[in-house]
Amino acid sequence: MTRDPQDTSAEEPDGGNLHVRFRGGPGRDNRPGLLNIAIPPVGALPKILGTRMQLGIVVRNLDAAMAYWTGTLGVGPFVVFEKSVGGRKVTHRGCVTPLETSLAFSYLGDIQIELVCQTNDAPSPYKEFLDSGREGLQHIGFWPERFEEACRVLELRGFREVFAMYLDDGSRNVAYYETPPPVGFTVELVPWTRARAEYFGRIKLIVDGWDGKRTVLRYADRAQFLASHEGLRAAIL
Repeated sequence: MTRDPQDTSAEEPDGGNLHVRFRGGPGRDNRPGLLNIAIPPVGALPKILGTRMQLGIVVRNLDAAMAYWTGTLGVGPFVVFEKSVGGRKVTHRGCVTPLETSLAFSYLGDIQIELVCQTNDAPSPYKEFLDSGREGLQHIGFWPERFEEACRVLELRGFREVFAMYLDDGSRNVAYYETPPPVGFTVELVPWTRARAEYFGRIKLIVDGWDGKRTVLRYADRAQFLASHEGLRAAIL
């Protein structure tokens, strides 16, 4: 698509948004159609992404990483999900990939710490990161309430989706973006849902009440964690 040079009114702000019109396919009477895209102002980005944040750290050895965070840094405990994909369809750079990962969650203040350990050799951002010789911070995650809108805002600003997960109904519920050079790290967007608020909230309560003794709480998956007594007791307290 090319910018329509005749449409100067398209650049007028409307309700705080900048509207830009592009020539697309055939419109009325076979004339070139116009696509009207509302680009939120720069100041709207923090409101769209929200203030909830995650540091996504990719590691080769999950147990060794948790031992360092809890023993050396005093951050913990970690709640582990041995199988985190949960049957979702996963795509990496446009192709379906049979990814398998284990995840470990804790908190540093209000910032979530996620340790990601890939458990097979399927193509993924994590494998690319490790294959490049790196280990450590791989992405920063946000949990916007208006997920698809937040994805569109990033894409209009030059962010390129490279990885996604999809639920059984076909809806996307995880998106990773390669970012422009001034950003320089991968950005993850995940929708803020009632289910996510429940299990993240329970992990936060467990972390806040940690006495330093039990460093790892290990579960097969999210469902097993939500049925666990530790999480329920923390939620009640």
